[in-house]
Amino acid sequence: MKYTIQVRTNGHPTKTIKRSLRGRCSGNFNPLFCTFDGEEHLVQSEAGDLSDPFRRGVDYTKSLYIEV
Repeated sequence: MKYTIQVRTNGHPTKTIKRSLRGRCSGNFNPLFCTFDGEEHLVQSEAGDLSDPFRRGVDYTKSLYIEV
């Protein structure tokens, strides 16, 4: 499934992309990543912390972004 992700440079939105997300387990945390311009970036959400799978909700996917 592909999600809409906002690309930000210095905190300012520069473009919007559609990407599949990949998670990595680290204890109880599961940060999400996507690839942009050949590099892997940590995906974040304005709604809250995405790395905690027990707290994130579906509404978190409506405000995804990466910093480049």
